[in-house]
Amino acid sequence: MAFPSYTTADTSDGTLDIALLSQQIEADPAITAAFDGINRSEDDFMLLFAGTPGASEQAQCDALVAAHSGLEPYKDSTVAQLVAHRSKRLGSSVQAEYPAASGNLFSCSEKSQGDWSKLVSMDLKGLVQYPFTVYTFDERGSYALADAADLNGAVTAVSAAVLTERTLAQTYISAVLLAADETAVDAAAEPYFLL
Repeated sequence: MAFPSYTTADTSDGTLDIALLSQQIEADPAITAAFDGINRSEDDFMLLFAGTPGASEQAQCDALVAAHSGLEPYKDSTVAQLVAHRSKRLGSSVQAEYPAASGNLFSCSEKSQGDWSKLVSMDLKGLVQYPFTVYTFDERGSYALADAADLNGAVTAVSAAVLTERTLAQTYISAVLLAADETAVDAAAEPYFLL
């Protein structure tokens, strides 16, 4: 059941972030009617419920719509998407080569970073016996670390690749945060999403 009809002019800044407003409605303890989403047609939109919300729930919906500000939450949502895309890239597209020009490519995923960190901790406790074999990102190749200095070189290579990707992502995040409207937010983020 649709309730009620709003326009973006009913929001605090004349914009609408459907995902954010939906999250706010679903998370609001004062709204117990089953929420089905938002139907938008240009500047008009309706809140969809499985049944008719009570008067207090309708008043709470009015308050949420009136307080809704689209640009900053839209930026926040886009930044979160950029961070998720960065993690995805680190897990699938970004590799570190070690030793240099060897063709041995190691994963830069968050799991891999954690595994390297654990290996360093084990080495500091004297628990690593060299040579120690580590495997490439695709498990098709390996490299025998000769000693702690070699381990440090591998960790440095992975860290450098991770920091390079984080720096790249941060340039897009900074541009999103400086954007003046939703169109500019999308334009600032899109090139990174295409990587």
